[in-house]
Amino acid sequence: MKAPPNPAPLIQIATAYWGSAALIAAVRLGVFTALAEGRHTADDLAARLKSDPAATDALATALTAMGLLSKADGGYSNTPLADAWLVEGRPGFLGPALQYNGDNYPLWGDLDAVVREGRAHAAPDAYLGDDSARTRNFVYGMHHRALGVGRAVAGLIDLSGRSRLADVGGGPGTYSALLTERFPGLKAEVLDLPGVVQFSQQIVGSMGAAERVSCTGFDYYRDDLPGTYDCALISGVLHREQPDGVRQILAKTVAALEPGGVLYISDVMLDDDRAGPVFGAMFALNMRVMAHDGRCHSVAEQSAWLAELGCETVGSNRLPPPINYTVIRAEKRA
Repeated sequence: MKAPPNPAPLIQIATAYWGSAALIAAVRLGVFTALAEGRHTADDLAARLKSDPAATDALATALTAMGLLSKADGGYSNTPLADAWLVEGRPGFLGPALQYNGDNYPLWGDLDAVVREGRAHAAPDAYLGDDSARTRNFVYGMHHRALGVGRAVAGLIDLSGRSRLADVGGGPGTYSALLTERFPGLKAEVLDLPGVVQFSQQIVGSMGAAERVSCTGFDYYRDDLPGTYDCALISGVLHREQPDGVRQILAKTVAALEPGGVLYISDVMLDDDRAGPVFGAMFALNMRVMAHDGRCHSVAEQSAWLAELGCETVGSNRLPPPINYTVIRAEKRA
């Protein structure tokens, strides 16, 4: 009789959350920031963090095994990876983005119920304005992620000669700040919920883009775009919507575009057969946990919806991991 397959991959999958929980706990506690100045023993680290020494040692040991800390002479210090991305105050600090994931973490425990019922168990609006602290984590988390992702995405966006950009669901405004810096003469309007744009204005100002980028309270479910534009960007928005919702957002955006205007869609997308890739499939599942209508879409699907609205898809590019975004360029027929 043939031996059954080794179950080790199943155990690895079932315990994968251990590592993410350890990382998020360390960020919340400030472990990496405390170690930025040099090596500390577990007892010294616990004293700095006001945490339990034995539990702190267990966490530091796990972080060492994960490659985030190194241990020598009884003390712990940051590895280059942690030093670059996990120290508060550094330009690459990913803390808010990781804490946003931590806010979402308990929701995954109800995934079976979400699939059975077809509805998220948390109110999606909790991080879109209803809860100021969670909204700030969300907006600043998206900003810090966009600082990396946005530079790669911006490299695929050509707005030469364009003057007025609608950044639909623009969140922190990071993309608008980067694009208006790259293309002289371009002004941008970030359109997002009032609870979000209160933080967007802070971020845009911190990037020195306040004169180039305005932030306007906007609800794409209820509002039409407030002006006319010769270019538009919808980035990281459509994965919250089922096809009918996507069509509605695209219709409103295209209606506000001048003839000959260009529309870029940037998002995590699935292959045209909707069978992968792995990150896209898991991200789509995450959106089902986070939002009642979460879904990732393919280039083929979105191109068809754009064609219905009088737009031609003229190109698409998929960025490799860890970015995992696909960028579509479409042009409105004159």
